[in-house]
Amino acid sequence: MHPKKRFPNWLKIVLAAFTVLFVLGAIFGKAPEPKLTTAAAPASSAPPSTSTSATPTPTPVVVTYTVAGVPDGATVVVNGSDGSSRTVHVLGVTAPAAGTGCYWTESLGWATTTLSGKAVKLGAETAQGIALTLADGQDYAALAIQQGYLKYAETAAVPALAATESTAKQAVSGLWGPPCNGTIDAPAPTVAPVPAVPPAPKPTQAPAPATKAAPKPAPPVVKTTEPAPEPDHSNVYYANCSAAKAAGAAPLYRGEPGYRSALDRDGDGVACER
Repeated sequence: MHPKKRFPNWLKIVLAAFTVLFVLGAIFGKAPEPKLTTAAAPASSAPPSTSTSATPTPTPVVVTYTVAGVPDGATVVVNGSDGSSRTVHVLGVTAPAAGTGCYWTESLGWATTTLSGKAVKLGAETAQGIALTLADGQDYAALAIQQGYLKYAETAAVPALAATESTAKQAVSGLWGPPCNGTIDAPAPTVAPVPAVPPAPKPTQAPAPATKAAPKPAPPVVKTTEPAPEPDHSNVYYANCSAAKAAGAAPLYRGEPGYRSALDRDGDGVACER
């Protein structure tokens, strides 16, 4: 026969306690459930979620700029839409010396026409200046260098602008042509005047023959009646008309033998006609 197994004392105590609890539960109601000990959940690094939505980030205000003044081709004064005003140096360009530099007048005139009163966009500010973009999207510095109104500032280290200046030099554009030839820190060099070439002599033309005036008609010759000289009739002589009549010669005509003015009393050229 196998010996009868005996329960250990601790088990008996536990069974007795459950029995008492069961009885108490039947008397007073539902028996309390034993609490189970659970391990603590690891702390989460994420912040606790909230039922309210996050506050939206305000949209930044975009400031637009308009050119209010142009001291020189590389410096402009701009007014912002927020009421601000500032003077900025254009990145990458150098202007002729104010008032004295060669091509100063042309550079300032072009910059004033291109920028004054126009809307522009400012780039990020650097120690060398600020990039300036025109309303049509064209870079102002590149345009000014390309047309020969400004020189490239090497301190800006902008390879694209350096290449643009190289092209302007080859094309001899603006300040790269005479008389400046790229010099903008001093007045234009004095160029000796080229002696004027005298004009070629014009071929000598023979003077046109002078038109002779028609000779004036000679004044009419006025003939004066002068008594013809009396022929010498010394071989015929009549003492008087009676003698001439007696000789049968009367009347006597001038030029006839025996005629003489003393016998022609009326001087009509006929003597002794009566």
